[in-house]
Parts: sequence; structure tokens; C-alpha cells
Amino acid sequence: MADFKNLSNSAINLDLLKDMPVRNPTQELIDGIQSDQNRMLRNIQHTREVKEAEELRRHNELIETLKTAGENGATIVIGDNANAVQVQQNTSGSSQDMVNTQIFNYEKTLEVLKEIQGYVNFPQFQDAFKDDSETIRNLINESIKAVETKQEPSLIKKSLNLMKDLAIRAGGSLIASGILALLNTIPM
Repeated sequence: MADFKNLSNSAINLDLLKDMPVRNPTQELIDGIQSDQNRMLRNIQHTREVKEAEELRRHNELIETLKTAGENGATIVIGDNANAVQVQQNTSGSSQDMVNTQIFNYEKTLEVLKEIQGYVNFPQFQDAFKDDSETIRNLINESIKAVETKQEPSLIKKSLNLMKDLAIRAGGSLIASGILALLNTIPM
């Protein structure tokens, strides 16, 4: 057991304590977190710079390839959902006929329309489409009936395109964006 009576007689040299640094554990913890955060930000910035440099290199490589191909007279760039594309060589007196036999996919269209129909019951649907909400409901229901009875694809496509237009007009709502994304999965 310690004898506390003798403690008062012992002398503590206060001069030694003046030179010792004062440790604040909270401040040390905050400094450590700040240091880690700064290191992570530097790593993110470095990764972003490396990614941007690679994208620029690929872009420049593509431009150079296209330029070289253009100089050799053979540049064809087709993007997005290109269908019914025909390439004609620069030969005098040549002609080509094209027969496009793309079959309308009723099953895929019905699957997408049924999924879109599920959006109609969400409260956000009315907020997204406002005055057009009843119109798009009717379009969805009529399109489903038309697909189920396998009506003329051109009529169904007109309804789908009208739905796309209404979804675009509805703006940046999540419901409208989802409907637009689903409609874009249907090959038309």
C-alpha cells in the first residue's frame, strides 16, 4: 500500500514539466483523421487524372485512326441503334436494293409494357405526368391490347413513340426516366 503521507514531503520538479509537450488526445485523433482524409483525396485526384489521361489517349488514338482511314477513303462510323443501314461504294452505275425484314417483337414489347403498367399505381406517376397522366395510362392499356391481339406494328410503334414523347416532356422525374429507359429497350 502506498504511503500518501510521504507524498507531501516529496518535491516535484516543475521545471521538468514545462519542457514536456502537452498531449491532447482529441486533437491527435482529429489530426489523424484529417491526415487520412487528405491522403484519400490525393489518391482520388491521382486516380481521376490517370483515368482522364487514358481517356484522352484513347480519344486521340481514335481520332488519328479515323483521320488515317479517311485519307485512305474508307471511313464508316455507325453508332447507336443503327438498323436498315446500307453502304454504297463510289462506283459509277452501281445500284443496290435493300429489303429490311425486321420482325416486330411482340413478346418483348408486351413484357416492357406490363412493367410500365406497374408504374401507373405509384403516387409519383401522377406528379410526373400531371395532366398527361390519364393519356399515358390509356396509351399503355391500349398498347397492351394491341400487342396481345398482334395488331399492325406500325400502329403500336406510333403509340410507343407517343409514350416516349410524353415521358420526355415529363422531365427529370424518376418515373418518367424509368419509363423512357424501358421504352428504349424495345427495338423499333
